[in-house]
Amino acid sequence: MSKLLKLVIFLVTTLIYNSNAEFLNQGEVSENVEVVVKNNKSLKDLENFLSKTDEVTLEVKLKEEKEIILKSKKREIEKYLENGKNILPFVVKILIEHNLPKELAFIPVIESHYINGLKSPKGAAGIWQLMPTTARNLGLVVNNKVDERLDPVKSTLAAVKYLKNLYNTFGDWKLVLASYNAGHNKVVVKTSYHGNSFASIRKYLPKQTQDYVIKFLAIVEVAKSIMEEKKLHKTEPSYEIVKVKGGYKLDKIALSLYLPKEKLISLNPHFLKKEIPDDGKEYNLYVPQGYGRLADAILNNES
Repeated sequence: MSKLLKLVIFLVTTLIYNSNAEFLNQGEVSENVEVVVKNNKSLKDLENFLSKTDEVTLEVKLKEEKEIILKSKKREIEKYLENGKNILPFVVKILIEHNLPKELAFIPVIESHYINGLKSPKGAAGIWQLMPTTARNLGLVVNNKVDERLDPVKSTLAAVKYLKNLYNTFGDWKLVLASYNAGHNKVVVKTSYHGNSFASIRKYLPKQTQDYVIKFLAIVEVAKSIMEEKKLHKTEPSYEIVKVKGGYKLDKIALSLYLPKEKLISLNPHFLKKEIPDDGKEYNLYVPQGYGRLADAILNNES
C-alpha cells in the first residue's frame, strides 16, 4: 500500500471521527494528529508531519541505544577497537584518501569486532564481512587458495568502492548503512514505497537492520571518545606490506627472514594454503615492522 493511499485512508478515518460516528472509539485518535488534520489543507502537510514524527521516534531510539552502550557495553567497544589497533590506521587513512567519513571505520566494530580472520555461518568473511560474490564483484580474489576478504587493506579498498556505490544510489548515509546490512535491492524497494529517508522506512525493514543502523549511530560517539582516550588513532601499525607475486611458501619466507613461521602465517590469513599462488597476480604480504625492505629484496630479487 502506497504512503499516499495510507494518508487518504487516515484522513477519511479522521473525518468519520469528526462526524461522531458511533462505531469509532474517540480515544483511538491522537489529539495531536487531529489538530494537524484540522489545521492543514494538503496531504503534503500531513506527510511532512508524519515524517517529522518518524524522525523523533528515531532520535528516541538512538538516545536509548547510546545509554545502553555507555552503561553496559563500553568495555566491549573498547575491546573491539583494541582488536583493530593495527588495522584502524590503514582503514582511516584509506577512508580519508577516498573522501569518505572516517566514522565508517567503525562498521567493522559491529561486523567483525575487528577480528580479521572471522567467517560467518552465512559465508561472510573479514573485517568488513563481505560475501564471496560481492567481494569478487568488487575485484577481490576469493577461491580455494586465496581469500582477499581476509586481507585488511584490499578488503577495505573493496568496502570503500561498495560504500561509494551505495551512497551514489541513496545519497544518505543511514540508508547506506541499512543497505550494507540488508542488501541494496531491499532498501531500494522500501524507499520507492515509503520515502527517501531511513526514518521513513525504518519500521518496514527487518528488525536486524533497524537495530544495525541505530547501533552504529550510537557506537560512533562512544568509539570516537575511546579512540581519543586510548590514542588508538595515533597507533603505528606493527607490520609492513610488501607487494609480491607468487610461487612462495610462507614457511620458506619466514625462514629467509629469520621469523617464526607461525608469526608470518598469522599475519597472512588470506593465503589459505599458507603459500602465495604462482598465478601472475600481485598480492599483499604482511610482515612485522622493520622486515619490509628485507622481504622485498628477497622476494622481488632486488640487488
